[in-house]
Amino acid sequence: MDTTRTDSTEASWRRVPPDSVAAPVVRRVPYLELKLEHPSLDPTASGEQFYPDAVPYEVDGEHRVFYWRSGLPDAAPDPADWRLACATTHGLAGAESLPASPPPLTTDGAVGTVVVVDGTVAGEVTTARLDSYAVPSVRIEAVDNSAVELSANGTSYAVPSGDRRRIELPRQRVEAPGKDDPSRTVTPVLAARYPGPRTVYHPAPGASYRLFPSFGLDLSAVPNPLPVPLAAGELDDERLAETIGVDLSARPYAERVLWQAFAYTAFDPHADSTPKLAQLPRGHVALRVD
Repeated sequence: MDTTRTDSTEASWRRVPPDSVAAPVVRRVPYLELKLEHPSLDPTASGEQFYPDAVPYEVDGEHRVFYWRSGLPDAAPDPADWRLACATTHGLAGAESLPASPPPLTTDGAVGTVVVVDGTVAGEVTTARLDSYAVPSVRIEAVDNSAVELSANGTSYAVPSGDRRRIELPRQRVEAPGKDDPSRTVTPVLAARYPGPRTVYHPAPGASYRLFPSFGLDLSAVPNPLPVPLAAGELDDERLAETIGVDLSARPYAERVLWQAFAYTAFDPHADSTPKLAQLPRGHVALRVD
């Protein structure tokens, strides 16, 4: 991109046919969020990201969770067979049958186990590494529109629809490397939130493209090359929306996070690649990153 001007730069882009990307997941199912936190620990690392992987919001009466980049494993079950979608700080999974295990709640490190100190599902986390840590056994036992039933280390817990629950699990003695006295006792806390059925939007399992709402955007009306407004040498996403006819004030506030992710991923003035955009049959915009 040419960034010699101070107020705007031109960005070329390429429109690709909608059948060049696999159809995204659009599935209404019971949706559960889980995270396993260890608030008594001092964090030793953080997983920072500018935009969350998923944004929950309501539009036109539909409660949705919109994943703009993949959180599913490549070998995910066919979304048509999902009975439930479960998201954690480590990813998203669809369950074909219950009981089922959730996506990972911890990470196996080169040495020891990396646990979450404090985190947001599909967002930022702080972590710590522990030795001699026994990962709690967490299962999703049953679900309907009114409640989800979990088990943790053999004990059952119910979380009603629209509610959340923090469950203190049995304490255990662990070792925290790098401490003068590495031995300590921690109490894992299983945090569960069950908003009930939600429509999950997600790129096709195994696909690398980025998925975005339509934003009311018509790609056929977007100029090419596109004048990209700048502020202090950086992309001005609000002025970009005005330039291509997107009325952010008419969109749900939470969707503006997705707009920013789209604008900076597709039209970062410091990027050298040419964005490849497709408008899918339901109006969604796919950004190929191949």
